[in-house]
Amino acid sequence: MSAEQELELSPERRTTNLATGVALVTFAGLLSVPGLEVAVHGPQRSVVALAILLAFVASERLVFHIESRNEAVSFSPADVPLALGLVLLSPVTLVAVRLVGGAAGLLIWRKQPLFKFVTNLTSFTVEVVVATLVFRLLLGVHPTPSLGMWLALVVAMLFALIAGGVLIASAIAFFEHDFNERVRREFTHSYLFYLPGALLGASAAVPLLVEPWMIAVGLVPAPVIWLVLRSHGSLMHRFSDLAHIHEFSSQVGRSAHLEDIVEIAVVEISDHLRASTVELVIWRRDGAKLAQAGIGESGIVEQLPLRRMDDTVPAGRPVPIRPGDEGPIAEHLRACGIDEAIVVAIRHDGCVVATLLVAHRVGASRAFSDDDCDRLVPISQQLAVALAKGQLHLEIQHQATHDALTGLPNRAYFEAYAGQCVREQDDLALLLLDLDRFKEVNDTLGHHVGDQLLVVAAERIAGCLAPGDTLARLGGDEFAVLSPGTELDEASLLAETISVALEEPFRLTDATVAIAASIGLVVAPGHGRDHESLLRRADLAMYEAKRMHSRCVAFVPELEGTDSMRLALLGELRDAIRGDRLSVHYQPKIGVTDGEVVGVEALVRWNCPGHGPVGPDVFVPMAEQAGLIGELTGHVLSKAIAEAAGWLANGWPIGLAVNISPQSLLDEDLPEEIAQHLAWNLYPPELLTLEITEDSVMSDAPRVWSILERLDQLGVRISVDDFGTGHSSLVNLRRMPVCEVKIDRGFVTDLLLEHDDEVIVRSTVDLAHNLGLTVVAEGVETEEILSALGEMGCDIAQGYGISRPLAPEHLLTWLRGRMGSRTERPEIVRDLTA
Repeated sequence: MSAEQELELSPERRTTNLATGVALVTFAGLLSVPGLEVAVHGPQRSVVALAILLAFVASERLVFHIESRNEAVSFSPADVPLALGLVLLSPVTLVAVRLVGGAAGLLIWRKQPLFKFVTNLTSFTVEVVVATLVFRLLLGVHPTPSLGMWLALVVAMLFALIAGGVLIASAIAFFEHDFNERVRREFTHSYLFYLPGALLGASAAVPLLVEPWMIAVGLVPAPVIWLVLRSHGSLMHRFSDLAHIHEFSSQVGRSAHLEDIVEIAVVEISDHLRASTVELVIWRRDGAKLAQAGIGESGIVEQLPLRRMDDTVPAGRPVPIRPGDEGPIAEHLRACGIDEAIVVAIRHDGCVVATLLVAHRVGASRAFSDDDCDRLVPISQQLAVALAKGQLHLEIQHQATHDALTGLPNRAYFEAYAGQCVREQDDLALLLLDLDRFKEVNDTLGHHVGDQLLVVAAERIAGCLAPGDTLARLGGDEFAVLSPGTELDEASLLAETISVALEEPFRLTDATVAIAASIGLVVAPGHGRDHESLLRRADLAMYEAKRMHSRCVAFVPELEGTDSMRLALLGELRDAIRGDRLSVHYQPKIGVTDGEVVGVEALVRWNCPGHGPVGPDVFVPMAEQAGLIGELTGHVLSKAIAEAAGWLANGWPIGLAVNISPQSLLDEDLPEEIAQHLAWNLYPPELLTLEITEDSVMSDAPRVWSILERLDQLGVRISVDDFGTGHSSLVNLRRMPVCEVKIDRGFVTDLLLEHDDEVIVRSTVDLAHNLGLTVVAEGVETEEILSALGEMGCDIAQGYGISRPLAPEHLLTWLRGRMGSRTERPEIVRDLTA
């Protein structure tokens, strides 16, 4: 055999070959030694040899082992027949008897694999040879019974046991590759049994040489000593088990992290039960795998039939699987090459939380015993408590980093993960999504429908993502997507895919709703090299998409300048409100049938000194976001009522309409504030119309309706602005104290071009009249549209075709040209305020 072939042999095969060689060399050395004087002659020698042989066979049945972690100490009463053989048999006969008796005992009682069988036989040979040589060296060829013989036997037996221990340690070192450490551990764990074994053998043999009947003197104490040693070993075993359980509890209790607990547990269980295969799988309550760790073969537990074993394994009791056992678990283990194992269903609060598999025992006994199962009982109990703690920690950690409604990562988790990705990834895309019209759904249909919508929306977004992408809910109706390794073009395509998915109607439990999403898009490193910058710029892009009514907007540097301008504008807006630097313009309304002026709508205007004219579509949302809308509304009401009262005093008794924001409509002090303005200016409440949106009526409906009722009792008129674009229902219109509805300009502008718009306008007019409401059409641009509205029965019109919004002084000029110098109120005004 070549050297290369030698290296390819398994450790078991090499151990067997080496042990066989050692045994042959040792025996050959023994043959060169002169024979010792034998105390028994003639036919009796065969009887003695047979008796000693049978004693060797029986001694293998009485072997007991003390195992602790990966160490095992064995004690055998074979020391007694060995000592007898030293003084009664020739060396060659003793070797033969020892080998035959030991081999028979190993085959009958212990059923060891070949490499262990050969190693033990070699150990027996070495022990006999060493004992013979030391005995001869000390006493010579013609020993006589004496105290010296007894001492020589003790020494010879002691050296024999040490030699056998070194041989076993050498064999094990073939597997562990550390001879010195292996020998040290062998003596550390076995030295307590060397001297008692030598004393037991010598004490049994020497009295026989004085008088045959005196063998009883030697053999009677032997069982007592053996029982004492065995009891001592059992106590050591129990103390070792208790120490291990204590250490196991300490080890698994040191960490609250489930992964650490699982990894520590499999290592400790493998050491304690001397098993080369240990697998522990933790289950969630829904049956999904939560964590897993293993030594040796893995994936076995996950494939087990009835893998959680709720119904097949008794609570808290390990179940041994032995060769020939029937059942799905035993059959599956045999298919995996496992004949003997222990399976444990670990329970906590009556539910299986983990499954433990222990297999491939490597101790002195290859089979798991009932004692092994008993050892696992307290270990399983301690492990159940530790796993419960680990799962609780995991749940707390999950709750701290995930959204309770959707189960997605929350803002804290997302920002930390995004920061890590920015540091580690060269390219990545970040998408920030905000659901449009979500507030309308929430306010109109209730929060439970809104919650359903968020859950389904999260599922749709997740369905658009690739493996490796991360979706998080940052709060409210705002989501974020992080896509590593994605460039701008790919991210834009992803944003488009998400938008299309979200625009499909949502069929929820109680309703079917339609929404959309505004998406802001940034990519790294082009748009930022840290997650804070990326999130801020994605937020700017998202709000730009919302402002432009676009599906997705990618960040451009100009948006950051716009944001800075907004901050500056916000400060100047606050000063303008409080410094009375805002103006109010007025757009006239006329009767559709007679063209009489029936009122004006007050529209706030702002000419910022540093930025020029700023449109209401810019500064009104800013005021709402900054909490200035109450001050802005109060300013407009004060200014407009004061000017309308002046017109009334000068002979122009026209109605006044003022827009009220949704936030202002939630203000409990609004009715009192309006009453004060009316009283201070002596302006009739029936001439004041408050225009509210459909959505504002639906938000916090009980509170809003209470305020509307107080305004109605005050005598002011309520108008629903932009009717047809929100979610008002016929029931709400009938129940609310509303006097008129305003048809949104989007339906009026293309009235003559779009048949659907004509149907909507006509239906709205009929609906409102049936409910006793006045109808106002805004966005009237031409005489043709005004004429069509007249044919449909619309009451009032306003728009650029009638007049643009005018400053107060220009309004008076327009009124004089339109109405002359009339000081009486037009008939239509009298009808509306009756």
